[in-house]
Amino acid sequence: MSAPGKAWRELGLWLGAPILVASGVLSFLFQWRSILRAFSSFGGGAKAAADEDPRVAATEVPTSWFGVGMLVSGAGVVTIAALFFEVPVHLGILAVFMTFALALVAARITGESDITPTGAMGKIMQLTYGVLLPQSATANLMTAGITAGAASSTADLLTDLKSGYVLGANPRRQFLAQVFGIIPGTIATVIGFRVLVPDATALTGDAEGHIAFPAPSAQAWKAVAEVFREGIGNMHPAHQNAIAVGLIFGAALVLAERFLPKLKPYLPSASGLGLGFILPFNYPLAMLAGALLTFGWEKLSEKTARDYVVPVSSGIIAGVSIIGVLVQAINNFVLGGGGGH
Repeated sequence: MSAPGKAWRELGLWLGAPILVASGVLSFLFQWRSILRAFSSFGGGAKAAADEDPRVAATEVPTSWFGVGMLVSGAGVVTIAALFFEVPVHLGILAVFMTFALALVAARITGESDITPTGAMGKIMQLTYGVLLPQSATANLMTAGITAGAASSTADLLTDLKSGYVLGANPRRQFLAQVFGIIPGTIATVIGFRVLVPDATALTGDAEGHIAFPAPSAQAWKAVAEVFREGIGNMHPAHQNAIAVGLIFGAALVLAERFLPKLKPYLPSASGLGLGFILPFNYPLAMLAGALLTFGWEKLSEKTARDYVVPVSSGIIAGVSIIGVLVQAINNFVLGGGGGH
């Protein structure tokens, strides 16, 4: 059980994470029609089109490629999970099959709504492995990471293929380009991560409490894993109450948006609210400032706000991110500040 002082400092995490979990999973369940369609239509559309026109078969990705890729990548995931992340082989195989099913659902939902339920996919795996391996936070987090990564990559690939289809590109060549990009992409990702996160303090915070990268989604996943590892009964009473309040509030926001649509403009975003409790204060403050500026812009000129708020906001976020990466790299390698400074 956390000490009283630490318990109060962690209260935001245990309030925000349940809001994200409840809202994410419930929103996902409300898309049950898309989930059913994802499984019922698997493989049918492409096969029918290929049967009707041989030219389509020459440009589509063969199903055999999928089988080979599934075997190779699945075997690699199971091996690495067993050797390094405390996941038994049989449960690793289960994770691969569950990941395939959830990635299929994520692709369908992305195609229909342009929203990828990555967080909800990971939470489903956490709940599953929290029951199967309740004492292993490592296995809980890594199986969730496998699913979330696969779901996100599947949705991204779907978006790329759709863009290529609109432009008249060859799907098979697009697929091969994606495959050949895996190795250099992996190398670049590992090097980049090493540059920005030389040690864990960049994510968890140093002795002074400074966190270079708060990683709110990771904090929420960590909280869920700790619940399964330690048990709710062993947590501080304030944290137990915060979890209950967060779950109820997150579910209530989703239900209100769905069944009381007229109230939607006046309801806070469940994701924004949950992140606000998890992130350091400067991030929610920036979100509030952006919301107020957008509100004022809409009052002055609704048309220009509708046309330019998203592009301008995206540019600001991209600019801050790029400069943040450069500053962190300079701090680590030129000034020797370390990951958490």
